[in-house]
Amino acid sequence: LSMEEAMQIALARVPGATAQDVSIELDRDDGWVIYEGDILYNRMEYEFEIDANTGNVLKWEEERW
Repeated sequence: LSMEEAMQIALARVPGATAQDVSIELDRDDGWVIYEGDILYNRMEYEFEIDANTGNVLKWEEERW
């Protein structure tokens, strides 16, 4: 899964948000390769982790700020 594909998976969950609202990085943890990041949009913060092999969303948290 490319970083761009992971970003699109996350953006699909936040209507109206764009790539400029996303911060994402590739992380290796205990043999897992995941994309982790956040989206800051419309006074909300969305934190996510996406499996880099399958594209499955492993974590999704939302917080108003």
